[in-house]
Amino acid sequence: MVNRGCGPDVGAYNVKIMNIQGGDLEGMKTLIEEMSDAGLNPDTISYSYSMTCYCKNELMDEAEMDFNLYLCKKGRFETGYKVFKESVKVQKIPDFDTLKNLVEGLVKKSKLKDAKGMSRTVKKKFPPNLVKAWTKLEEELGLAEAPDIRVQ
Repeated sequence: MVNRGCGPDVGAYNVKIMNIQGGDLEGMKTLIEEMSDAGLNPDTISYSYSMTCYCKNELMDEAEMDFNLYLCKKGRFETGYKVFKESVKVQKIPDFDTLKNLVEGLVKKSKLKDAKGMSRTVKKKFPPNLVKAWTKLEEELGLAEAPDIRVQ
């Protein structure tokens, strides 16, 4: 196919992922990376197989992050924010990139109250090196709180 100028599509990759999603975590990750390198975005089926593979390997946090990322990619930021709040309740914080996608989407959808609430939580839960990067992101998105200036 490749020699004739027809590369594999998302469906072809999904078939490959389906055949290894029973437990080959590294193989699944490699196929997802190959998709991205080929300029293809994982779809619902890709993410479903990915989450199944994570779950079968007892990596529930990774499965949850995949779910959160998928919600954001599909523009379901309000639902993503609800999942974020629930994950915080059980002390499971998604990775920086997932949260970055979510907060950017909330800002685009004019959900500034949710974005600011999320930022407060992230700053409490993330280690100092990531808080610095998050603060920079807040400034870029116009979410940074003005300093509290008191006249004496």
